Amino acid sequence: MANHGKDKVLLFRKLGDRNAASKLALQVEHTWNYERSNEATKTKDGAVVSDGGLEVTLELEAVASRDDLNKMLKESVVKGFKLEVWEIDLAGEKKDNKYPALYAQGSLSNWEVPANVEELETFTTEMAIDGVPQEGYATLTAAQEAAIRYAFQDTTAIQTQ
Repeated sequence: MANHGKDKVLLFRKLGDRNAASKLALQVEHTWNYERSNEATKTKDGAVVSDGGLEVTLELEAVASRDDLNKMLKESVVKGFKLEVWEIDLAGEKKDNKYPALYAQGSLSNWEVPANVEELETFTTEMAIDGVPQEGYATLTAAQEAAIRYAFQDTTAIQTQ
């Protein structure tokens, strides 16, 4: 079965906060980049390659909004604090009622919001990841699920409690 980008959503939280992570609303796309720089040293016996280490970045684009998460993400660039990020695979096979996820920590390195007269404002940013993202399973709260998908509602009158 093919993977679809629309099935992967990002949630963020300021590192150290105790609140639930927040879904990035109106996300257009995101890209994980894994890059390993290798350097070759020429010797009389041939080249010897040395590993320069793995660098991971997360690039993302979303329609700009005035919500708390957009404000916090911009503030993380201005004030330089670290973030936690989860990529939740909504189409992946669940385990113990949790979704497959990729978890990482890092810092946003830029914040760009062009204002074009004919288009919605979108922001782009890049997150430098500390270490290597970890695979696992993540829980979505009812509020987080509601932010992702709205639930079917019946046509009957809504009862107040």
